Amino acid sequence: MSQLRISAVCFKAGIISSFDDFAEHVLRLTNQAAHDHPDFLIFPELLTYELTSFFENTESPEEYFRLAGYTNAYLDLFTYLAKDKGFYIVGGSHLREFNGKLFNTSHLFTPDGEVMEQRKCHLFPDEVPVTTPGDALSVFETEKVKLSLLTCYDLEFPEAARLVTVQGAELLLSPSATASVHGYWRVRHCAQARCVENQVFVAHCSLLGTVDDTTFYGAASILTPCDGNFPEKGIAAETSFNKETIATAEIDTEMLYEIRQSGAATTLKDRRWDVLDVLYQFESTSPNGSKAHAS
Repeated sequence: MSQLRISAVCFKAGIISSFDDFAEHVLRLTNQAAHDHPDFLIFPELLTYELTSFFENTESPEEYFRLAGYTNAYLDLFTYLAKDKGFYIVGGSHLREFNGKLFNTSHLFTPDGEVMEQRKCHLFPDEVPVTTPGDALSVFETEKVKLSLLTCYDLEFPEAARLVTVQGAELLLSPSATASVHGYWRVRHCAQARCVENQVFVAHCSLLGTVDDTTFYGAASILTPCDGNFPEKGIAAETSFNKETIATAEIDTEMLYEIRQSGAATTLKDRRWDVLDVLYQFESTSPNGSKAHAS
């Protein structure tokens, strides 16, 4: 199947008093998205952060481990919704504890009840004191599309997107949470660049609202390469800035293979492995280029 519909949610976190309030918020947006009959629905990064609005001591690092304590309830909620609605759902990301460490983990819930996980590999500097990075990027094969989950900062690294693309990814899903307008546009511009570099689709969505004195900014978009019969600006759908709403678009993966072979710019196949091999050798022997630049 080459055609599919994707819906990307901007989720505005607010003040709630229980997990049930959070579940009702998620259900309302899921029901709203269901009217567009998506094959994939994606929620933003740190989706469950809204739960901290009713934590008593939000100044303590233990708050994040308490958040991880809602893992089973979170998994049950989205497993049920994906099965009940009959479409795939990326339940944003959630902090999960493993061996005393926290991992920012994105989840893909399937209509048949399976749960696929992807730990965020590149940690934004503010995350480093709290979470542990993942150590691998996966490509998930569904009957509709091959996809990867590149959570927010992961998308800002061209090598990450290239790695999953050469392993077959056709769609990059990027749940995001950015606590500044600059941060949102960094991820958004990188999302567009990844489409052009790799001739893939990107669905990007943002956490919004203010919780625990942190304000999040952004929008949602479904992005395409800028070539062939795709939109000239590479935007299949996008939402207004800082508004809780949903972007929905239909994409056709067959069109990717057409432009990869005969587009005006065949960027994926024209990459220079001989030049890039030198770069990789340089980085493997000289972290951050420090040795090479030493005199």
